[in-house]
Amino acid sequence: MRIPRFLLSALTLTLAPGGASGASIDKRDDFELRQLTDDNFRSETARGVWLVEHFSPKCSHCRAFAPTWTQMAKDKQHLERLSGFHMAQVNCLAQGDLCNANGIKFYPQLMLYVDGEAKPHYTGDRSYGDLEKFINERVTEYTQNHSVAGKDEQQEGSNGGRPNPDGQVMEIDEKQFEEYKEQGPVMVEFYAPWCGHCKKLRPTYEKLAEAMKGKLNIVAVDCENHKGFCKNAGIQGYPTIRMYHHGTRTDHNGARSLDKLKVFAEKAVQVTTLQSIKFDEFDSIVKSDEAFFLYLQNYDTTVADVKSVKSALEPLLGAVPAYTSSDPQFYQQLSVANPPPTSVLFAFSSFSSRPVGSLSFPASEDSLKRFIQSHRFPTLVELTGSNYNAIMNSDTRAIVVLGALHKADEGQKEKEKLAEVAKAWKRGGRPFSQPVWFVWVDGEKWSGWLKQQYSIKKSQLPSAVVIDTPQNEYYDTTIEGTEITFDGASIFSVLEGVYQHFLRPKRIESTLEWGSRSAAATLINFGQMSVDHPLLALVLLVGAVGLFVGLLQKCNGRDMKDNGTPVGGPRLD
Repeated sequence: MRIPRFLLSALTLTLAPGGASGASIDKRDDFELRQLTDDNFRSETARGVWLVEHFSPKCSHCRAFAPTWTQMAKDKQHLERLSGFHMAQVNCLAQGDLCNANGIKFYPQLMLYVDGEAKPHYTGDRSYGDLEKFINERVTEYTQNHSVAGKDEQQEGSNGGRPNPDGQVMEIDEKQFEEYKEQGPVMVEFYAPWCGHCKKLRPTYEKLAEAMKGKLNIVAVDCENHKGFCKNAGIQGYPTIRMYHHGTRTDHNGARSLDKLKVFAEKAVQVTTLQSIKFDEFDSIVKSDEAFFLYLQNYDTTVADVKSVKSALEPLLGAVPAYTSSDPQFYQQLSVANPPPTSVLFAFSSFSSRPVGSLSFPASEDSLKRFIQSHRFPTLVELTGSNYNAIMNSDTRAIVVLGALHKADEGQKEKEKLAEVAKAWKRGGRPFSQPVWFVWVDGEKWSGWLKQQYSIKKSQLPSAVVIDTPQNEYYDTTIEGTEITFDGASIFSVLEGVYQHFLRPKRIESTLEWGSRSAAATLINFGQMSVDHPLLALVLLVGAVGLFVGLLQKCNGRDMKDNGTPVGGPRLD
């Protein structure tokens, strides 16, 4: 099915390949004017905008007008797929009955038909400029009057009926979890019965289930009874609140108040919209949105294509703006092939009007999902507590290039340098099966975390490391066998080695492993000191025990506030 109505913006005079009023006549003889007859007239003109010349071969005015008409038909041919505009002829000498039925009074008479309905005929001058102006105005009217954003997008109900019919939290196991995922988005609390924060959360979570009655399934998993399930889900702390949506997962990292949880839940059930824009709005969008998608449609865009784009965007929960347009100026600005593909999805980043990626349709579901996941973040993004899980624990199994930078002006220059490396990779990097994201952190502020995780010392800034997030491993050696340095060639070399499975990774120590190793080293040093300085060792031991007891008493008397600290990763903000 075609969507001739996904046409939102005006066509301007600059769109015509031969748009000047004094356009030279193209004398190529490989172009054929479309001819309509009594047999095909009604079926052809039933959809779209049709400008039809009724003429007679014996008419001298028709012969004089023929070069202008032919040139215009050539120049506007590309609009057939972009906007559904067509030009055709009826030979009234051969199709007398058709011309009589159409009320033709003279030759040449230019009649306009919109979706099969005859409109007032063209009465202007037969010059190229006047005729082109008439065409642009009529097509503008058509696109504006037939914009149906939302009319052809009725939502399909889920096969499983209304979600959460009783407004209650459902306790589930792994099998039931899979069944809920088949029904649509599902919000899960992974908890332990002994967890104080989980007990505190439960009344709020039950109120959330009541508020989302009929909208979203709200469930809970007891990780004491389902340890294997929780382990496979990567649960590292309680409670973990997670949204599963269209094959992806998103953790809630904010405060666990009812209002915050409700906002998080409602994002999953909101209808994903593609905001319609005109070309003259594009510059302001580029300046305001650090990353966004633009779905460029035309006359041949199908309902299935539109739905597939929306479905692929839904797991982002509105985090990345998405726009749509059928303005042909975009095709010219973005150098889309002519004739264009059915439609094109572009990704933009870093406040640049130059796209960092494009995907032509028809496209497979897998390629569409990979494209969106690859470009869901800006070309270079700061790694923070709010996005840590989305980047470092993503279901996309992303490769992350992490840059540890200095502060202030020096760090700004380093960030710009890393951004150029990231842009170069976007333009011509290896086609990994998973996305490759470039991120940065303040290496001075988070020196402890960098040293623990990736052995990056403050004295080594700026530094870079390539992280294989699903394997919990990292690479800091190039394919040539040298240590990675903070420059494009070195980073590309490491990525090449990862792509070819040539390099040997290093394992990222967990906090427990790091703490155990540090404690062991401390005990060895303390043992040595107790031999050399027994009195000093005794004083330090008594002081350490007293400090530990004091901190323990303080912690027992205070509940941790719901401050949005992410589960499964260090807090970076």
